[in-house]
Order: sequence, then C-alpha cells, then structure tokens
Amino acid sequence: MVTARTFPFSPRSATALRVGDLVPVQGESGWWSCLQVLELQPRVRVNLVVGVLDWRADGPPTPETVSGVAPLERAATRIEVFTEGGLEVVGSVPPSDAGQEPWFGPAYIGKRTHVWGWMATIRLARGYADTGVLPYRSSGPAGEGDPTVSTPGGR
Repeated sequence: MVTARTFPFSPRSATALRVGDLVPVQGESGWWSCLQVLELQPRVRVNLVVGVLDWRADGPPTPETVSGVAPLERAATRIEVFTEGGLEVVGSVPPSDAGQEPWFGPAYIGKRTHVWGWMATIRLARGYADTGVLPYRSSGPAGEGDPTVSTPGGR
C-alpha cells in the first residue's frame, strides 16, 4: 500500500523519496530550475540520483509545467540537499529520461558516473536557473572541465 504524501515536504531520509519527485531551486536572479529524483536504491537512506531538468522559469516548477521535460544531466548526490541545503519536494511526475543510462544495476559496472556533493548539486541547479546553461555537459570526455567527481565502476 502506498501512503499519501503532503507537499511540500523536506525528507530526512532518501527512503521518504520516490522516483519522479520534483525539487525546485531558486537562483540568485530570482529564476528557478528544477531537480528531479531519477533513481533510488531500496532501503538506502542517504544516496539518490537526481537530474537537472531542461527547464527554467521566473516562478517555481509545478508537476504540470515540468511533465515530459527530460534531464540535461544526472548524478548521484546525498540526502543533505534536503537536510542541510533546505530544499523541498513540491510534487512528483514520472521522469522523462528514456534512453539515459541508469546509475544502479549490473549494466553500469565499469562506466564513469558523476557524483555531486550536496552543495555542488544546489550550486549547479542555481547556476542553471540564473543562466540557462550548465557549466559543463557530460557529452564530452569525462573529467574535462567538470566540477564533479567521476568515479569508475558507477559508485
């Protein structure tokens, strides 16, 4: 049985999150971007995978405004984006990440994946809200001009 949730909320554990949860981030300019929870491991309390959606506006996101929007970039981060960074979940929509490789699972072993600390996650989302540009894209060689940590083995 799935329990009903009341929005907005700030989870204390990743076990309170669901794939598709939306996390608004306001930049210094007043514009907004949106993170989305893309992957969770069962019973893991601190780690999660988020994506910066290809969306920004002069007001916070709603499920209706970001439905169908694909992530520009995805990375593993930690629950501290909520517990220390003060972010909240405001709603949920199914991710539009078809064709993007998942982080968790045996197919990802041996590949390189981004890991963003919780502060870097918030900083990157705020930067995207302000400029509409991520400071890097993983489409190039891993590690070149990349403020994240790339780790072998997908962990």
